[in-house]
Amino acid sequence: MSKLLGPCLALLLCLPSLAATQQLLSSTARPAFGPPKGLISLDVVVTDQSGKPVSGLEPGDFSLLDNGQPQKLVSVQAFDGISPSPEPPPEVILVLDAINLSSQQLAVAKYEAEKFLRRNGGHLAQPVSIYVLSASTLSVTSAPSTDGNALAAQIANKKGLRVIWQNKVDASLDRFLASQAMSYQGQAALTALGAIVLEERRKPSRKLLVWIGPGWHQSVGSFDWTTELSTRMREARISLYSVTSWPRREGDLPYQNYLQGIQSAKQASASTLAQALVMEVLAIQSGGLVLDQDKDLAGLIEKCAQDAHAFYTLTFDPPRTDLVDEYHALKVQVGKPELAPRTRTGYYDQPSYRDQPNPEIKRVTVEQLEQVLEKAQTRSDTDATRQISALELSERMSETKLAAWKTRLPGAKAKAALVALADASAFLAPPAGEITASPPPDLAEQRLMLSRTIHYLARTIPKLPNFFATRTTARYGEPPLKDEQTWKTAMGDHSLHFVGSSSAILLYRNGAEVVDAQTAKGKKQKKEENILTTWGTFGPILGMVIQDAAHGQLEWSRWEQGADGPRAIFHFVVPWDQSNYEVTYCCLAEGDGTGAFRRLTGYHGEIAIDPDSGAILRMAVQADLGPNQPLLQSNILVEYAPVLIGGISYICPTRSVSISRGRSIIQIHEWGGDFRVYGPFHTMLNDVSFGDYHMFRAESRILSEYEPVPEEQNGNPGSPDAPAAPPRPKP
Repeated sequence: MSKLLGPCLALLLCLPSLAATQQLLSSTARPAFGPPKGLISLDVVVTDQSGKPVSGLEPGDFSLLDNGQPQKLVSVQAFDGISPSPEPPPEVILVLDAINLSSQQLAVAKYEAEKFLRRNGGHLAQPVSIYVLSASTLSVTSAPSTDGNALAAQIANKKGLRVIWQNKVDASLDRFLASQAMSYQGQAALTALGAIVLEERRKPSRKLLVWIGPGWHQSVGSFDWTTELSTRMREARISLYSVTSWPRREGDLPYQNYLQGIQSAKQASASTLAQALVMEVLAIQSGGLVLDQDKDLAGLIEKCAQDAHAFYTLTFDPPRTDLVDEYHALKVQVGKPELAPRTRTGYYDQPSYRDQPNPEIKRVTVEQLEQVLEKAQTRSDTDATRQISALELSERMSETKLAAWKTRLPGAKAKAALVALADASAFLAPPAGEITASPPPDLAEQRLMLSRTIHYLARTIPKLPNFFATRTTARYGEPPLKDEQTWKTAMGDHSLHFVGSSSAILLYRNGAEVVDAQTAKGKKQKKEENILTTWGTFGPILGMVIQDAAHGQLEWSRWEQGADGPRAIFHFVVPWDQSNYEVTYCCLAEGDGTGAFRRLTGYHGEIAIDPDSGAILRMAVQADLGPNQPLLQSNILVEYAPVLIGGISYICPTRSVSISRGRSIIQIHEWGGDFRVYGPFHTMLNDVSFGDYHMFRAESRILSEYEPVPEEQNGNPGSPDAPAAPPRPKP
């Protein structure tokens, strides 16, 4: 089995032998995974002509227009409150706005909210949270609850409320607003909304946020602020509902004039941005409702909560874009004219949502690379590094050629760039000149080779002794974002550079490997850094691949000339429904930052074996991942060779290469809180070598009660450093 983790991304292989592999795979239930989902999610409420939510629609009933163009839906999931759902139930959120309500209005709002909470004996259909916004703080009830009586008591007694945000308005902003004859009430309300969004973004469920009050007056803002709030509300799956019994303030413009999304910073004037941030506009754009001028506030809240009874979640992948904050208008259609769908009206597309190719990268053969390296010998280390980093190999570079060129390049940076370039090519076929022209063996001989391999796995691997070895890891990664780049920007430079190295003693005991943390050396990595860690290379990966390949495709590929003779190369393909390769990328930016992307994925690769002994000398595994997943690439290669352990020759790992490409995670501070977002895709590469193998022995001697400690255990007698002999025990 295998598992990939990141930021601590890892490959875990823990099966001791082929027999154990077969036993475990036959007795372990395959993990269940949900259907694939797109990058953008839309919660859609479909109502009939009376305004009642409709359930029972099929995926084929829905279609989506993105900027007027048909957009393919990746998934459609229905939620009716009855059928089992893998997601938590939708949450209803009430906001009591003491900033924009008078004391009398606030008392009415609390009374009506309590009426809603105590309906049906206080038994709520959905979990409810309550936020209380005052001039100084934003507080929330302890936890979402379906106990309406307990929630009502919390609000009445003001006990058990948790403060999540304090209103600290910058003095310069306060003076500016005052000079414009405006208060900062709207700004405070908007900041509180942002804080609520960050709090609720940690939960995967859908949220219906009911803001009780007349809304907020025009407020200042920026295009970037607007796009950020819109994006975070979408990620938090929040639909905003504006509920009030009181008329709008005099002088307010009709919000219906500002429902179209802000297209760009150039198109947005200060007044347009301010009006676009009023509560009613945000409510309609988020797929919510504006309900006003009805004295029955409790009834209006109940009407909003009905949207949680039946809804649909649609996902899709946004089109590729090179523009930051590119606005896309959305329209969901249902194939029944009497039904009305309601959802988010638009989103902002970003270059970082898709993996962007580097158009300046040049693909070369190994022969062409050697021509470049000939000229690079006479250049500076910096120039040679820049030239090598702009290349990508179209075929595999051998270890022999890599070692030869490393001694001829001018400096350490150029050598590191060459290693990264060669490692990235490790999963490609070698140049035609390195492929042996011998005819392929017949089918009987191929089967005989594979039977020797199975015998090797079943008999040789379990007999590995307990030993320890030194594992040295050189880490490579892409350059960090430049100062002018944000999480929205796609990386233009995909070149790999040396970022650090480490070494540690790896203990192999009873079929399991453990890294001795006390022996680890190297630069300590920061918590926010993505790392790629690999372990489990001493045999288990071989058993898993052979076991899975027996149910997939395993076929002859070619002969290759190795250092000790010809190698037989077999190619394998394992479909996902026959695979035991579980890919996990941790952690995702959604939710509280601890969730993981998990897939049981197919994979393919090559096995190089010694045709005479069946020993596996090279194993390459490449996961078959979708184009728009958080993890795009997950490859591992292990090379094996004879090593001496305790005077006996064993086939053990000497080198491995691990490559991962996935979405980076960036920390952002906004609205008084810290949260994580996806950044551009980023490649990590580990070049790992194993050496200094030694037998692991533990010896002990049993001494009789009166036997003195042997001199060899007691130092040289009479020496000043010799420990004193222990006293003889008394009978």
